[in-house]
Amino acid sequence: MSEAIQIKGRLVCLHWPKGSADATLAFDTTQLQSAKAEIEDSAGVTHLVDVIVQWDSDYLIGKEVSASASEEGTTLTETS
Repeated sequence: MSEAIQIKGRLVCLHWPKGSADATLAFDTTQLQSAKAEIEDSAGVTHLVDVIVQWDSDYLIGKEVSASASEEGTTLTETS
């Protein structure tokens, strides 16, 4: 059994796949999308994590987040 990985810190950036720029109005934006998240932890170490997020998740940039494993993949959650 694999160990669940959880990273907490400030979301520095979301790197969207190049194909994301080709999305049109016909594209289903309600589905989770793959991206790479740069998260800086409290020690100042930046982690690059493959995550699945909503298309409107850019609002999380600069906020404290937690990346944790779920059934769908690694997800981001805003922490207070």
